[in-house]
Amino acid sequence: MESRLVLAMVFAFSAATKVFPAGGYASFRKSFAELSGPLGRWTAGHRGDRALPAAVPAAEALLVAGLLAPAGSDLALAAAFVLLLAFSAALAGALRRGSTVSCNCFGAGHAPVGRAQLARNALLMATAGTGLAGSLGDSGARPIGVPALLVGVLAATAPAWIAAFWDDLADLLATPG
Repeated sequence: MESRLVLAMVFAFSAATKVFPAGGYASFRKSFAELSGPLGRWTAGHRGDRALPAAVPAAEALLVAGLLAPAGSDLALAAAFVLLLAFSAALAGALRRGSTVSCNCFGAGHAPVGRAQLARNALLMATAGTGLAGSLGDSGARPIGVPALLVGVLAATAPAWIAAFWDDLADLLATPG
């Protein structure tokens, strides 16, 4: 349960910060074009230059719903893993190209794409994989009581916030003095 809650919180925060703050979506859309490499260049000037960036927060919001719904949680965990893998491929491609664009994964950011984002995504993929592996032996969805849900939410909050503010933490730890 905690794996699903961590990922649901991370994807909810990620989707919200791409869409709601003033200028957040425009900033994300600009970074998306550079992060997506050849796909971004191909869609520039076409309908895809609007549809593809919009699909990212939409997919993240759908994942939140799937991760919180007991019936589809295995599929949502697998989809989260695949989406994180795609994000990681885009980040790795930008690193190979020497891009200095900001990820804007969690709203408008200042730090250029780096290994820190790949490390964060690897940890989130491990979270999805662990949740999926843990559910394989499970006999099915069971109702969760309010106390167990509250404990799960509390346990998931710290890792979700660490993932959401990963760039800031990496910058803090990398800054000398």
